[in-house]
Amino acid sequence: MEKAYYKSVKDNKEMEIVITEILNIDEEYRGAIVIPFYGDKFVMTYHPGRKGWEFPGGKQEENENLLQCAIRETFEETGAILSKLNPIGYYRIIKGENSFKTLVYIGEIAIFEPKPRWSETDLVKLFDELPENISFDDDIYKIIIDHIKTKG
Repeated sequence: MEKAYYKSVKDNKEMEIVITEILNIDEEYRGAIVIPFYGDKFVMTYHPGRKGWEFPGGKQEENENLLQCAIRETFEETGAILSKLNPIGYYRIIKGENSFKTLVYIGEIAIFEPKPRWSETDLVKLFDELPENISFDDDIYKIIIDHIKTKG
């Protein structure tokens, strides 16, 4: 996968997305998101609190590495068991003095199992294209999916 870099400023918030094969996993990341594929479709989950579709992801728990975080969040939010998981880049959001950096993985799903009953998400669905009602309006999903589709 080629290196790609995107930067924008929207709503007093700076966004930076870097997609590259060369990542320093030892850097400081807040958490991870996974773009999980089942066959040739990507999987998203509906978050009723945010009233939108999103990719599984979240913050690292104590004594958990980023890979464990990505696997756990994917299962908790979609019920998916991943057979393959590779980091493809990161995004950083900067708003005023606050900044956070999130590692982005692309994954392949082996099977689905029932989600935990306490999962914070609702529906799980396979998509060819991003749906209109996404939980976040910062274009991160669109940029990453467009890059995956055009660059592989």
